[in-house]
Amino acid sequence: MTSIFYSINDIDEAKQYLAHPILGMRLREISKALLNLPTNDPQEVFGSPDDMKLRSSMTLFDIIEPFSIFHQVLEKFFDGKRDSRTLRILHDQQSKLNEVIVENLKSTRNWSC
Repeated sequence: MTSIFYSINDIDEAKQYLAHPILGMRLREISKALLNLPTNDPQEVFGSPDDMKLRSSMTLFDIIEPFSIFHQVLEKFFDGKRDSRTLRILHDQQSKLNEVIVENLKSTRNWSC
């Protein structure tokens, strides 16, 4: 329940998070730190269910900033595969922007809903 309470609600809120001078910077810094770890096993780093939260978060932010640091984290820890549940949630939000994003994602090799 705590994860739901503190979760980002939509694409617009995620964009605001990335644009925030402190939060966006910290997210990018921790993402870079993850890339420097010797392991590519997210369970080894985070345990469960936080490994899945990482995949969901990186999916969300990779949608906003494609092929950025967030994509690199997905590549390293999840073979580049985005989280299908996160993609479904975005699709179901009925935002025109979200629909365009999800339609574009359907043409990528990472779509697997």
